[in-house]
Amino acid sequence: MARKPLARRGVRLSRPDSEQFFTVMMVFSRRTFRWSIARRTMLWMAGSVAAIWAVAMIGSAYGLWATKKIMSFTQLQQETYAQQRQLRDSLEQAHALDGEVQRLRQQMADLLKVLNMKNTDPAIPLLPPTADSASATPKKLSLLREDLERTSAQAKVMRARMDPIIDRWNHTPSIPPTAGYLSSPFGIRLSPFSRRNETDEGLLGFHAGIDITNVENTPIQATADGEVVEAGWMDRYGNGVLLGHSQQLQTLYAHMARVRVKTGQKVTRGDILGDMGRTGNATGVHLHYEVRLNGRPVNPMPYMRLQREWLSSLR
Repeated sequence: MARKPLARRGVRLSRPDSEQFFTVMMVFSRRTFRWSIARRTMLWMAGSVAAIWAVAMIGSAYGLWATKKIMSFTQLQQETYAQQRQLRDSLEQAHALDGEVQRLRQQMADLLKVLNMKNTDPAIPLLPPTADSASATPKKLSLLREDLERTSAQAKVMRARMDPIIDRWNHTPSIPPTAGYLSSPFGIRLSPFSRRNETDEGLLGFHAGIDITNVENTPIQATADGEVVEAGWMDRYGNGVLLGHSQQLQTLYAHMARVRVKTGQKVTRGDILGDMGRTGNATGVHLHYEVRLNGRPVNPMPYMRLQREWLSSLR
């Protein structure tokens, strides 16, 4: 069989294939090398690049939002104490009405003592009462007594109404539990583990709290007054603390390096519960923080802003 001319064979080999989308050729004197990419492969590669770019842009946007620094723990404590001071000042102003009533009562008693001439101190001269003053004094005393009784009743009603509200506020989580970066929000997410996450679900599961990342041994504080329901090792949560604030509200602090409270201990807002770590199911040093309402986890973010927003409204 006669061989085809070399020139014609080179032309045939150099002609692009109509089924291919992109072809790279290297032509030598005796041999030609060709690499072709099909349309389907090219579209798949372009789609992959576009998807990676989109994920990168979304991740960058999320990173700018999620890694927003809250503050250092020292600043967090200072703000907590300042907010507590402002809260106490507001309560003292509300309760000062009762002290004012007592002071007015004492002034009225002293005035009655003088008017009844029971004061025998010769250093205080007593003027003879006139007819107008004698008739006006009992009326003024009666009005003063009525004002005091009315003010006292209002103070008692106000305190009776405020005390349960203040007690409920003290037992409501309302500050950040620690300082650091928000590394994982509340809700649906990809589990950092290949098999299980906090809720024993698969790769795509429900994150029952938020994760705050910082250096190891960063202090963790109680976000409200309450009682330690559980403290110590909690399986996948590692070292953790569960606080009961009321019959409806609980908060959970997990993955601690060290626990500094005991079961049954009473704590107040701002007390140190432990140090940040990576115990249990944790890929890095962070705090897993949950707020549970009637046993069900809810988004902790609105609770973390409560005290600041409430005190801002009082200014």
